[in-house]
Amino acid sequence: MKNLTLGLFALATALVLTPAAQADPIIQGTLGVGGGNDQWSSTQLDFISTNATARDATGSFGLVLGVAPATNPATIDTPVYHFAIPDVLIFTVGADTATFTITGPIDVTLDNAQFLDISGTGVLTLTGYDPTVATFSLSSTDSSNNFGTTGSSTFGFDVTSLEIAATPEPTSLLLLGSGILGLAGLLRRKTAKRQI
Repeated sequence: MKNLTLGLFALATALVLTPAAQADPIIQGTLGVGGGNDQWSSTQLDFISTNATARDATGSFGLVLGVAPATNPATIDTPVYHFAIPDVLIFTVGADTATFTITGPIDVTLDNAQFLDISGTGVLTLTGYDPTVATFSLSSTDSSNNFGTTGSSTFGFDVTSLEIAATPEPTSLLLLGSGILGLAGLLRRKTAKRQI
């Protein structure tokens, strides 16, 4: 009985003293970033002006970036955005930097040098959050029909996170399993002593 009591005490102590193994939460919600004076071709988009505005933030974006419901100044940190896999678009809102990496198929629509629309999937990272799978759409319009080279073009970049089911932490499961096995061993030993 003394061994069983000591074993249970040791297991309880280990569970209390072991820090919980937790992953950062995934990003939730949507975010829009818009600006002007960009140029594009059939393969890339150049941000001539890197000044932008973060808008329409929901979920984690609004909490971390502080743009819901108001708008905040933003900066496009990637002056050239290629329509390729993988390519990275980095933007900053306040002190927080978000990075979007294209990982999936891209749909590019270029209409008479006046409208550019691209969309696809990728991975979004944001300080304090795990990388999160997300969809994106980026559109640009030049009313002068000149691939945005007249300085009158405007763009909008919208990203929406996709929820992924959480998976159990392996360290927590291993600790729980070890404790159960330890208790089973103590009970078996105690039962074997009684039978002798």
